Amino acid sequence: MKIFFGDNQFLGVNHSDGKGIEYLDQYNTAEQIAATLTDAWDAGIRDFCFTVNQKTIDAIDMVIVDCPFDLHPALPYAHRVNDLISEKGLAGALFHKAKSAGFYNLIVASTKGFFGRYDHAFRLLIKTEIEGIPLKSIKSIGLLNIATDFLLGLKRTDLLHSFYRAVNNGFDKKPLFYTMNFPALAESLWESEYNNCAIVFNYNNSGFRTNPNLNAVKHCIQKYKTNESIAMSVFSGGQISEVGNLVKEASCLTGVLFGTSKKKNMISNIDLFK
Repeated sequence: MKIFFGDNQFLGVNHSDGKGIEYLDQYNTAEQIAATLTDAWDAGIRDFCFTVNQKTIDAIDMVIVDCPFDLHPALPYAHRVNDLISEKGLAGALFHKAKSAGFYNLIVASTKGFFGRYDHAFRLLIKTEIEGIPLKSIKSIGLLNIATDFLLGLKRTDLLHSFYRAVNNGFDKKPLFYTMNFPALAESLWESEYNNCAIVFNYNNSGFRTNPNLNAVKHCIQKYKTNESIAMSVFSGGQISEVGNLVKEASCLTGVLFGTSKKKNMISNIDLFK
């Protein structure tokens, strides 16, 4: 089972013991993030999943030579979009993105979008978002659940398929989709034979965001056991031993994604999931 290191702690997010504000204070600088990434590498972790933002990109630049992680950037970062609008205004933010993409490409994307072909638009969006990340180190490009589940709710699976093709064909990388409704997304992608992608989903004993319910998620893991499924939020409720048993029960899981600020927890979690 592959271990993926996550970045929730760098963003001030914590689902188990309410340390969000503490984490924000702890990771004010790229140097502080870089120190934890070095700990993760030293602990034996080789894959890093992160939301695209400048501070994390700067941290990666500091460590990538000595800690050559396989990188798994994900977008969009909602705070980054909000900050851009606050700084430049809505029109200014749109102009900034258009300028980054190039106006010719924007016109092409708009024209194709008019005819229901959105792959080019997604390629432009991805290109502008991952700028500054070493492309050779990127193994997958992810769509965060804020976008994935929004499109699922709108029943716009065509746009999910467009993102899939943009990543697969446009960048020759694996698409990685984050969701809080694993069964619905698996049906939208894997049942439609969009199989060369991974799905990251909540999986924990407390049922935290395991929509529609934990039993349905367990059934879905087994149903799609030949596909790449990655569990996250596994520590959201339950004792450590219960977490280990839950993950081992789903023996066909491809990987587990977790974040922590402490090296001793990295090591113990790796041992737990072996």
